[in-house]
Amino acid sequence: MDKKKLIISDAEIPTIVQEKVDLAFTQIYEEEERTMKKRSFRLIKTIVATAAALGVVVFSGVCITNPTFAEEVPVVGNVFSSLGHKLGFGGDYEKYAKPIASDSLNEAVALTQTVDGNTVTLQDIYCDEKAMYISMIVESKDPFPISQMYPDLDNKDMYMFYLFDSKLKYSFETEDSSLNNNSLEYLNGEFIDDNTFQGVVKVDLSYVLNYYSKDVLESNEYSTDADTPVSHYDLPDSFTVDLELNSIETDINNPAASELTVEEREALGSKNEYENWWIDGPWHFNFEVNVDRQNTSTQSIDVEGVSGLSKITVSKTPFELELDYDDPNADYIVVALDKDGKHMSAVNNMDMLPVEGHDVSEITLYVCDYNEYMDEIKGQQLDTAGAKKILDDKALWSGVLSF
Repeated sequence: MDKKKLIISDAEIPTIVQEKVDLAFTQIYEEEERTMKKRSFRLIKTIVATAAALGVVVFSGVCITNPTFAEEVPVVGNVFSSLGHKLGFGGDYEKYAKPIASDSLNEAVALTQTVDGNTVTLQDIYCDEKAMYISMIVESKDPFPISQMYPDLDNKDMYMFYLFDSKLKYSFETEDSSLNNNSLEYLNGEFIDDNTFQGVVKVDLSYVLNYYSKDVLESNEYSTDADTPVSHYDLPDSFTVDLELNSIETDINNPAASELTVEEREALGSKNEYENWWIDGPWHFNFEVNVDRQNTSTQSIDVEGVSGLSKITVSKTPFELELDYDDPNADYIVVALDKDGKHMSAVNNMDMLPVEGHDVSEITLYVCDYNEYMDEIKGQQLDTAGAKKILDDKALWSGVLSF
């Protein structure tokens, strides 16, 4: 049952109180999502993929390159350089990013398309062996409802849009993985003005390269668990992407919602003008991706004395550390401290740790019991100089890796 509906179902609540309740619950949900997303995302994607598999439609779009727009917007590194240090997975993107397209004279251009007066532009791209990052500019014909939107909990100047209603097709995919729900997820960034938003989209390639084959899904009646066989693609040095973006959405707190009755609130659909803002496409793009393999290094360390967990593999990119370990029942959480003993906190994925602001030439890994971490350790002051002592006392195992 919806927690908000459970609380307000028996009585009318004054407008100001209701608004405070809505905001509080939104913040709670966002924090819960932030810490739990990694644990549930695989299941969510499987469910969505299954539903989408029953009615997949193949689109072929034409990318429209607008030279005039490209001249007005600085192409290389503009969005990355202004947002990199503000993002949860921030870094010196402008040192690595490349223009997403070029013209017949091999001059850098952006890819842009306008639908019903709303323009989406893809500007720069960077791809390593773990993730793909795309800078995006959204121009709305109508002003964004900024005052009604929820800013990031840690940075009030940053906002997030949902790009779930999208589909990416990679040239290395086969028909066998056609049921995969390869969609964009979040566009994180800031407003340039009331009608213009700039942000960065991150695509975690592990959800692209690891997939359930069509035969496996059909044989399991589209139900998966930890024992379901997973297939794998090898990432080529270069590939092309067909992107169809159907909708750009976000949550809002529309003051008009306070005038609704309890019954009217309960009757609201999952996408409505009181709780959501969106613009519809579809916007179509096609672009080539070149993988940077020179700036990724990987090391592994054996784990002793922890039941069911024998090894942790850490991959370091210019922007993140990715922690990889076999823990199908989510019994554990792996925590990292940098060389200076500073806690490396995750943002959306517990196993993807931003490296910005950290000396990662040496890291200390700690394996913690999942429940103990969530109930006790997480609430302690891991963001202080006492993080090492806390983890030394509470962790089941620790080990050091040098890069």
